[in-house]
Amino acid sequence: MTDHLWSINSGTLVGTFPDRVAAMKEAGFPAATLWHSDLFPLFDDPDGSIMSFRNSGLKLSAYQLLRDYEGMPADVQRRKLDIARQQIGQIKLVGGDMLVLGSTMSPADRNDWKGAVASIRALGDLAKSEGVRIGYEPMCFSEWINDYRLGWKLIKEVDHSHVGMVLDTAHIFLPGHPLDGISDIPGDKIFLAEINDFAQSRLPIREQLRNYRLFPGEGVQPVREYVDRILATGYRGHFAIEVFNATYRTFDAKVVAKRAYASMEKLFAKK
Repeated sequence: MTDHLWSINSGTLVGTFPDRVAAMKEAGFPAATLWHSDLFPLFDDPDGSIMSFRNSGLKLSAYQLLRDYEGMPADVQRRKLDIARQQIGQIKLVGGDMLVLGSTMSPADRNDWKGAVASIRALGDLAKSEGVRIGYEPMCFSEWINDYRLGWKLIKEVDHSHVGMVLDTAHIFLPGHPLDGISDIPGDKIFLAEINDFAQSRLPIREQLRNYRLFPGEGVQPVREYVDRILATGYRGHFAIEVFNATYRTFDAKVVAKRAYASMEKLFAKK
């Protein structure tokens, strides 16, 4: 059994939510990252989904996703804060403590750095008042904060106890960002470490992100170095598989979940 905490993103699997929960649990994962659509599918009563997760014994590693917040007009930010309040309520229904904030795709004013700091600090205040945390994830296809090193500069300036970083190999490897910047982030300010791999490809980045992620060890990226650098910071949180793959979506959830767990066993095998 690993000494580290592992998790899997529910979007890695297909099927009904209770079936995916059962597959994650059977494979051996102790935790999962969930989406709003998991708990509140259209036209369905959410109670069954919520109870299937609560009764599974799985922990919630993170809840996805608040979008397009910092850098947006004031009225948009106020609306997003209302959405965040709703998402925090949903997190509490399944016993979690972290909401992921993705970096804004097309900010209205990408020059308003001080405004971005202030807005994320306000979100952090809301999270703190509700006993949850905000994990900021720089998206490599954002028009502004698209590099985890720039994201850390922003979060470092936010300087809030309940705001930290989400690092995703996809948003580091695909644009070719170096890994050495991870060493500049204290381990207690990394709130989640997401893991995936990629083959060599000339496909557009967005297409690779959505349909061609691989489990660690199935591609050519330096996933083990990523893990080692994160562990060297003192990080003690979850390492979360996040693999969106068009081929895997044709497989049974149990098969994919077991494949995911096996890839983590190989990745974390003691040398």
